[in-house]
Amino acid sequence: MGMKKIMTRLAAVFLVAALTLPVAAAQNGKGPWKNPYSDVTESQWSYSYIARLSQAGILPDSDKFRSTDQETRLEFVAALYAMHLSLGGKAVSGDSLPFTDVPADSADYDAVLWAYESGVVNGVSETSFNPGGSISRQDTCTMLLRFAREEKLSLCAVDDARQFADSLSVRQYARTPVTVCQMSGLVNGYDNGYFRPAGFITRQECAAVLCRLLDAAEQKPEAGALTVDLTDGAYDSLYDGYTAPPSGLVEKSDAVDLSYFDDAVFIGDSVSLMLQYYNASTKALGNAQFLCAGSLSPANALWNVSSSSIHPSYQGKKMLVEDGVAACGAKKVYIMLGINSLRGGVDSTSQDLVTLIDRILAKAPDVSILVESVTPMAASSTIITDSLNNTKIQAYNDKMQSICEERGWYFINVAEVLRDKDGYLPGVYCSDNNAMGIHFTYDGCKVWVDYLKTHAPEALK
Repeated sequence: MGMKKIMTRLAAVFLVAALTLPVAAAQNGKGPWKNPYSDVTESQWSYSYIARLSQAGILPDSDKFRSTDQETRLEFVAALYAMHLSLGGKAVSGDSLPFTDVPADSADYDAVLWAYESGVVNGVSETSFNPGGSISRQDTCTMLLRFAREEKLSLCAVDDARQFADSLSVRQYARTPVTVCQMSGLVNGYDNGYFRPAGFITRQECAAVLCRLLDAAEQKPEAGALTVDLTDGAYDSLYDGYTAPPSGLVEKSDAVDLSYFDDAVFIGDSVSLMLQYYNASTKALGNAQFLCAGSLSPANALWNVSSSSIHPSYQGKKMLVEDGVAACGAKKVYIMLGINSLRGGVDSTSQDLVTLIDRILAKAPDVSILVESVTPMAASSTIITDSLNNTKIQAYNDKMQSICEERGWYFINVAEVLRDKDGYLPGVYCSDNNAMGIHFTYDGCKVWVDYLKTHAPEALK
């Protein structure tokens, strides 16, 4: 099946219904809901879901809900335990936990104990639960299936088993759980056809899923209704016939028209700032937008905004990268970051970039991610050390290419045309020879732009 046809078939928003539950449904016959959350308003799509769960006692008492924050493992397990109790399940009783990071006096100790004893959740190791760790979409589905099986729920099949564009990125253990949740209507795909199994799930997305699960638990299937098979591995064989979508390294093709960049935003540090200046002068990338800041890195981009923080500005206001992407309305997100934090290591830098991209996708779920390779340093650079050099830059680029292939993102290897035979940034392309040796001349920017024009993913044209 062609990519465009797949995209058409899968045009549904992940975890977000086209129409939210009416407020009356959220109230569940218990009278008007008194909203305790100062950051939840009736205008947000998740309002009815949050209201429904709050009235059912499944959400904890708090003055803020933090809708777009990533759901943690502890928060999700606590919600499942509260739902278990609301459905008439027994309170936990049993042995102590093996997890040293969940103390016995923790408010959610019983929730974790119940989830562990019932098999709904495992630890990340024999002695660690990682309560503050974010939960991925595929792990969410895995816990939902285990919960449904533990509670002896019957989930009606409301959709045919079908391929998400990135189904082959789902880990083996989560393949049947993802299909179960998709067939039962607990989750859907983004409107670009992707599920993003390894991506993190936000708290309001969790509210939507849990609300649907609660509805399914409280409604008995009609006689003869088709139900979903909750057996381990029941749908694994479906994946044998699935095809992988284009992702990872983007190959050379015919040059695109400048209009291709009208819905693109470029995120970067001072290296990309020169590309921004070049475009402002020449319009070589047309109406592309830029969210760049000197010394920006995958690490400091995750910090809170302050008067002294390093964050890009949009329309004169400093903001988080993910907020800038959401505000500018871009659909293609080009991102080149890493050189300012590579001294700390390839693994930590790549993980920070993945976290940043997941934050972007949480705020703007329908964008396409295009990771640009970090460009090399000039031979005359005065900042080359054992911890920052072209060998390390290449290792980071290789790591990010692999991650892009796994996560369904695109990798634009612009560095390959911006290095000489010895792997250095050519002097003619470098504006700060005998200094940092990483910034570009307009000649270098022209080569960069020409590469971007001839390495555009076919699916995005």
